[in-house]
Amino acid sequence: MLSKIQLICLCGSIIYLLIIFWSVRQQRMKEAYAMLWLLSGVVLIVFSVWTDCLRLISNLIGIAYPPATLFLLMLGGVVLVLFQYSQVLSRNQERISRLSQEIALLKEKVERLQK
Repeated sequence: MLSKIQLICLCGSIIYLLIIFWSVRQQRMKEAYAMLWLLSGVVLIVFSVWTDCLRLISNLIGIAYPPATLFLLMLGGVVLVLFQYSQVLSRNQERISRLSQEIALLKEKVERLQK
């Protein structure tokens, strides 16, 4: 039987997953970006239902307070998301630079043809 706090956490995790699915369905978030968020939601559900797993991980890492382990794991997840976004931003920066150069060359060609 789940405790009251476990039920609240489980409901919150399910609502979190539903918001992610809704965002993907409404095309407000791309599927590639949603994968890490979905993974974090599944992890939250697992920890909500199976609290011994969090205690086990805490003991393996050597953290005395299991909720601190949860915050550490969440921080790691956020770092992964930020790393993914940094990669996307870097790729887009290169694309923007390349496109700007191509536009400048095309403008020059159009100006030469107009003369």
